[in-house]
Amino acid sequence: MTLDEAETGDVLRVVRLSAESSLAGRLRALGMNEGARITVIFVPRRRRLVYVRTASATAVVGRAAARLIGVEK
Repeated sequence: MTLDEAETGDVLRVVRLSAESSLAGRLRALGMNEGARITVIFVPRRRRLVYVRTASATAVVGRAAARLIGVEK
């Protein structure tokens, strides 16, 4: 499962980041490391964005980036 498939209210664990190194570094800086727990705060109807909360930040992730973040419940 990837982050773009998540629903509002899901609590997930990051299992992989398939992004290129620059994007992966930015996601890690927001607290989205492998093994990190994230909470999906809001997914708009059109699913272009995913609003998430990590232990260290609240962030908005675009659909393309969310497809590169592997998660599990």
